Amino acid sequence: MVLNPDRNKFLENLNNAVDCFEDYSQNLYNNIIAISHNDADGISSLQIIQNLLHKMVLNYDYFIYNRSVSWTNYLSGILPKSHSNKTALIFTDIGSNLAELIPIIKNRQEHFYILDHHEVDYEVSLDDLPENLFFVNPTIFGFDGLDHVSGATLAYMFAKKINLSIIKQGWLAAIGIAGDSLKPMEKLQSFNREVYQEICDEELVIDKEGLILFGNMHDSIKNSLKYSILPFLNGFGGEEDQKIKSFLNNIGINPNKKLEDLDQNEIQNILANTKIKVGHFAILPKKQGLLKFTFEHAILLNILSFKNISAAISIIQQKSITRYAKEIYYEYISALSQNLKLLANQLPRHETKNTIFIDAGSSKIPPSNWSDTASFTSVNDLLIPSKMLFFGGLEKKTQMVKLSIRCSREYLKNDHKGVNQVINNIKQKLGGTGGGHKLAGGIRLSIPSFKKLMEKIEDFV
Repeated sequence: MVLNPDRNKFLENLNNAVDCFEDYSQNLYNNIIAISHNDADGISSLQIIQNLLHKMVLNYDYFIYNRSVSWTNYLSGILPKSHSNKTALIFTDIGSNLAELIPIIKNRQEHFYILDHHEVDYEVSLDDLPENLFFVNPTIFGFDGLDHVSGATLAYMFAKKINLSIIKQGWLAAIGIAGDSLKPMEKLQSFNREVYQEICDEELVIDKEGLILFGNMHDSIKNSLKYSILPFLNGFGGEEDQKIKSFLNNIGINPNKKLEDLDQNEIQNILANTKIKVGHFAILPKKQGLLKFTFEHAILLNILSFKNISAAISIIQQKSITRYAKEIYYEYISALSQNLKLLANQLPRHETKNTIFIDAGSSKIPPSNWSDTASFTSVNDLLIPSKMLFFGGLEKKTQMVKLSIRCSREYLKNDHKGVNQVINNIKQKLGGTGGGHKLAGGIRLSIPSFKKLMEKIEDFV
């Protein structure tokens, strides 16, 4: 990867893919297959591409990939038996495992468009890629796949260049950005920042400033303190209602007052008595309740993606939350705040010089929550930030060991490998499937491979 972002070369690469897709769509393709990731960023990306294909009056099918199987096995059930360049595939938020994908693509006649922001597990030379692969990934031009561009941002940029009216779907990009960046909106950078500003100017989202208690911005101040996951507030998070009520009553604030209804004096009172900060957050003016807040909307999509993918795809177009989704959200957010409280104060861990391993397989935390628990542990600095976190265990459904791996920017400053490099290193020596960014990723391993990893974990990092 180059050291300094090269905006011109990236945009040239993007424009080339756009031009090819636009030209071939007019006179060659008769079907498009869209494949995306099962999280908020992936679903938002997919919805943007679906809107584009609908506007272009193209036939399409879509699939959601959760990385539980290899690309070879997954695509064998999707690709047509007879090869044809009349079919094109668009991958969003998921397709940078080029070491595995390129051999497949070389043997096909279909055109493959990969729009991704994950780090690449392959030495990329665009000139040497197969002629039927149009690979767009800002990380190979020096951009950060977490800080600079989300999957939905990239999908939005691609789609808007083909049809300008896609700008009206810009609110979808805001959900993807919120779910992937895990930051208040004033901290967005590069293309994420530009797209966010554009959709604010179009009034598709409204930027507001206030207390940042992501996870429960839509509820009472009592519940916002209890269920905030960014920041996770040790001493409030997962605590009994009476403890939080007592605190708020003592500083003269009604515990049942909505967070968004607090006045300036009440906000200042809370700031003076906690470590909470003020920041910017995005709301969707055409939605209600929980769905009005982009961060909470993204969290709900992540939850539904693991529990009921049809409900996730459906709710992104709804204006208000269903009872089913609301119950699932509160069950999840309550469990996550409890998990973070448990991890921060009690959960046993195995530490080496540069790593911390926490066995979630024998805990009450379900595998579907491992990734988010690891992410919010990391972004809240609940563990030692100078060590890489391996969080996971045996996944009974697959009989594979699932690991969510996280590190901090502080960790990278010490010339350590990033998460994606570590995952690639593990895959090369021990097998497994997975991928990710510098700071976050995941892998599934066989039990024997996992045992070998734990025996020499320092060699891999």
